[in-house]
Amino acid sequence: MRSSHLGVLVAALLTISACAGGSGPSSTSAASLSPSQEPMGPASNAPSGATVGVTISTDTDAELKFDPAELTVQAGADVRVTFENRASVPHNLTFQDPINVATSTVVAPGTSETVRFTAPAVGEYPFVCTIHQGMAGKLIVEAD
Repeated sequence: MRSSHLGVLVAALLTISACAGGSGPSSTSAASLSPSQEPMGPASNAPSGATVGVTISTDTDAELKFDPAELTVQAGADVRVTFENRASVPHNLTFQDPINVATSTVVAPGTSETVRFTAPAVGEYPFVCTIHQGMAGKLIVEAD
């Protein structure tokens, strides 16, 4: 119990220290996910239930954004998203409500983390960095 409180405290302190960063205009790029054993770049149409992977990176500190800002997967796919923090401040990656299927820890500059989840029902679902307002993207889930 004590260690979970300590973890929350550390995450809160990192969040507060990271909020000093600003945000600039954002642009949107998209990637589809393909069957793979390792995270990889854009590809096409993964069958339902297939393992798919992609890498999402932060941009430089000049523009706090995800790259790509849109991900497309098939409903029911086993999804692995590797989040690389290329900025000089901490970030996280949270796939938000209504599904809230995956959340990374606070990822330190120059490091990465992989989150894994099953793609939900067909629809569009936001993902965000909860540390930096406006740093957002979209998970698009299509029928298989």
